[in-house]
Formats: sequence, structure tokens, C-alpha cells
Amino acid sequence: MEVDDALRMMRDPLGAPFYPQVFQVLLVITWVIHIFFVTLAVGASVSTIWGFRRGGEYELRLARSTARLTPSAVGLGIVTGIAPLLFLQTIYDPIWYASNALTGFWSVIFILVVASGYTCAYVFYLKGSPEGRLLWTSVAGLVLLLLAGWIMHVLASVSIRPEQWRQWYAPDGVADTRGIQFHAANAGRVTFLLPLQGALSVAIAGLVYTWYRSKRADADREFLTWVAARARRVGIVASLLYSAAGVWWGLTEGAEMKVGIEVTVTLGALGLALAAFFALHRNPVAIGPRAIAAWFGSLAVVAVVREVIRSSALAEFGYRVADYPFRVDWGSVAMFGVTSVVGVSIIVYLVLVLYQAGLRSADQATISLRVDRFGRVATGMLGAWFGFFLLVGLYAVLVLK
Repeated sequence: MEVDDALRMMRDPLGAPFYPQVFQVLLVITWVIHIFFVTLAVGASVSTIWGFRRGGEYELRLARSTARLTPSAVGLGIVTGIAPLLFLQTIYDPIWYASNALTGFWSVIFILVVASGYTCAYVFYLKGSPEGRLLWTSVAGLVLLLLAGWIMHVLASVSIRPEQWRQWYAPDGVADTRGIQFHAANAGRVTFLLPLQGALSVAIAGLVYTWYRSKRADADREFLTWVAARARRVGIVASLLYSAAGVWWGLTEGAEMKVGIEVTVTLGALGLALAAFFALHRNPVAIGPRAIAAWFGSLAVVAVVREVIRSSALAEFGYRVADYPFRVDWGSVAMFGVTSVVGVSIIVYLVLVLYQAGLRSADQATISLRVDRFGRVATGMLGAWFGFFLLVGLYAVLVLK
């Protein structure tokens, strides 16, 4: 059987429930949100360890903040990772399941690795962060998070090389069902996507933090200025390395997938543009909103580049998202749409509450009447949606026996 025939036959025979190009766009958008929190967790963990090792007043103060940030970022990374994974499974199911089978051992323990990394980060935040005790748990958490990122990197790399699946599964004609060996790793790609994006994500978070905290009347201006200056320096250095790693990625995997020039130029220019952004802003305390917008725009470019590499690799075997079979299921589409509206409304409400309440001290924290009304509507929709699912379940159990 040829590779293109195998890929076609491994697709879901029922097809996608909606136009596959829509899922491809949603995959790109949701990956941007997911990778921000994942890399933020890595960057915050490194910042925590660095701060407690340095031991200066401001370093310790910042380290305590990033120690609180790390488990939150890990949790958000896990939650936001559900959506891109589902969209990936919908339109790229043959390559995703094949890569999981070929790296089966690591796929199985991935959840355990992530849960252990989260536990270590939470233990340090809960028991060790004020005085720096149990710092080894933070180090262990960082190592586990990096291992989880490495596993996902290998799964993605294996998935876009279907011509090698047979050799990896049965080297020399002998089947290897352990799934313990890492295949097709690319150092440029993983360096670009994990440690360097981690440095940039935590730098951006530092700029957003200083911009936000500076609005409070009781703000410590000197400390915020120090944090913003440090975030700016990290951003400049990491962006230049980001550009170099992007070129490395483009000249290796990009060239292998016949999009080397496009990837090299795009990612190299992206890193230089970010470095220029940080360098040109001499008052970093005030650039939080612009910084987060620039960073999400940059992550969107990276997400598109990843999709271009994947599409180019699979097009060699006649596998194109536009050709994926689909059958519009309006019931599923409606449920997905309503769930998205309800979920986004709740998230927006929580963000607005945190934003407005955080502008004042704990004993003066308030929210506006408009936000309160919006919250009532959002929570009402959530309650109604829970009730709807409960009724559907009861109908299925009691009527559709």
C-alpha cells in the first residue's frame, strides 16, 4: 500500500462535522492561546529559580510572584490545550494517531508527566516560595514541563513524516511495539518553540504586570521600573536568539519540507522585529497592552508557519485539509457555537472582575455596575446550559433506552 492510500484510508469514514478549513483556522487560533500559557509556565519557572538563587531583594520579590504564576499558567495551558488537540484530531486524525502509536510509551505517560510537573510547581508555591525552601521541587517541575514539551515536539515531528512510519515501527523488518524511542527531533524547532518562547512570554507578562500595577495608588514605582527594565532586556536578547533559532528551524525542517526559504525569512524577520519593538520602547512600564498584542500577533505568525510546514509535508502524499470529507452536522455546530459563547462570556467576566478589583487594595476592591450586570447574564447562561445538558442526559436515559 502506498503512503497516500494509507493516509486516505485512515481518515474518519464519517468525515468532519463541518467545513475542514474552518477547523484548520480554529486550530491555529486556539494553539496561539495554548502555547502562550505553556511557554509562560516554562519562563515563570525559570524566573522563580533564578530569583531565589540570586537572593537579592527585588529578585526574591519577583521570584515569589512568578512562583504563584507558574501553577496557574500550567493549569491554563492544560485547559487551553484541549481545543487545538480536538481540532487536530478532527482534520489530521491519521497522522496524529499514527504518531501516538509510534511513540506510545511517552504518549501514555504524558499526562502523568504534566500532572507531576504541575504538582511540583504547586508544592513550591504553597510550601516553599516565601523563604525559598523546597526549591528542588520548582527545579523538578521545570524539568518535567520541558520533558512534556519535548514529547509533544517529537509527536508533531513524527506526524509529518509518514514515509518513515513503517521503518520506525518495524526496523529491519522486526516490529517494535514499545513506542519508547524518540524519532525525528529537530533541535532548532524545539529551541524556538519552548525555551525562547518561554523567555519572551515571561518578559511580556512582566511588562503587562508592571503596566497594570502602576495604575494603583499604592504602587511601588521603583520595583515596577526594575521589573519592566529587566523584562525589556530579556525581551531584546531572547528576540535575537529567537531570530537565529527561527533561521535554524527554517534551514533544517523547513528545507526538508520544501518551504525552507519561506520559513527562514519569516521567522528570522519576526525575531528581529520583536527585538526592535523592545529596543525602541524606552519606557517599558507603559507598554503592557502593546506588548501583549505584539506577542500574540507573533505567535499567530508562528502558528501559521507550523501549519504551512505540516501542509507542505503532507501535500507530498496528496493529503490536503481542503480535500478532507465532511458532512455538515448542524446540531453539533449549534452546540459547539452556544458552548463557545457561554464559555467565552464567563471567561471575559472573570477577567473583567480580576482587572477592576485589582486596581484597588483588597479592602476597596469593587467592580462596575456594568460588569456586575454582564456577570449575571453570563452566569445565567451557564446555568441554563448546564440545565440543558442535564435534560438531554435524562431524555437519553429515560426515553431513548
